[in-house]
Amino acid sequence: MEPVFAPDVPDGVRRLYERRPELFVPAGQPRPKRQTSWSVAPGNTFGTLLVWLAVCVGGWILALIIMAATLPAEVAGWTAVALAGVAFVATGGVLVKSVVEDRGHKAVRLEHGKYLLPEDFDDEAGRLLGRAQRAVKTVLEATVTQRGLLDEVKNDLVLPEQLWDIGQVLHEQSVLRARQREVAKGMKTAELEAVLGPQRRALALSVQAIKRKVDLLDQYADRVRSADAALRAEAALEDGDRYIELLARTEPAGDTTVVQGFAEEATALRDTLTRSINAARDAGRTLALPE
Repeated sequence: MEPVFAPDVPDGVRRLYERRPELFVPAGQPRPKRQTSWSVAPGNTFGTLLVWLAVCVGGWILALIIMAATLPAEVAGWTAVALAGVAFVATGGVLVKSVVEDRGHKAVRLEHGKYLLPEDFDDEAGRLLGRAQRAVKTVLEATVTQRGLLDEVKNDLVLPEQLWDIGQVLHEQSVLRARQREVAKGMKTAELEAVLGPQRRALALSVQAIKRKVDLLDQYADRVRSADAALRAEAALEDGDRYIELLARTEPAGDTTVVQGFAEEATALRDTLTRSINAARDAGRTLALPE
């Protein structure tokens, strides 16, 4: 199972998860605070700045001594001024970096609540989300999708919305299941059952509803796979002329029924491909979100 992102989360944040997943904070935890070197480790930052200043000042003085002994006074003076300017600019950069929030931490903080991590789901919810993610991946990576044969279904818009909607519901189900277990732990009374009974039934109804949504995604992915298979078979038939030529060159007086079969198979396959594409479109339309 992979994390699920809201559709409006920038691609850069999604790629950031691949490189630095440790930055991301589960939805069940508070939004992370703004972090800089000063806020995380003020003592270390101050010590680093002191060391930097000591190196800059000491290096400048040493360079000044060497230049005074080896260069004309005017050249040494201008060179010392230039080195001081470089050191001043570099020190300013170090200071700015110590008080500016790292871009990765900032992105994670601003987008918190718009992504759900594997740890935001219990086992039951994780299995359903994994199924939904695999179905969406199948559809988006299919050849018929890449060639635009299913454009009217608007997969690029509908499927990420569906996946995010499913992820949010599954996360809430996970939270409520954990809450019910916590409340019911170690005791069982009529009063408690009177409260938890309706809650469990409501949760069960929600689980069944989300399972139906995932089943629809699976069905759509199956239709798309069938259409992809038919498309590949049609591509294979494009080599039919080469096989006909091969037979003509090696078996000029042979059985012609095989050659006739190519034409018949091509006609049948075109019909199969059309039916497969239409079936995939019909399945995709059932997933459209309400306006």
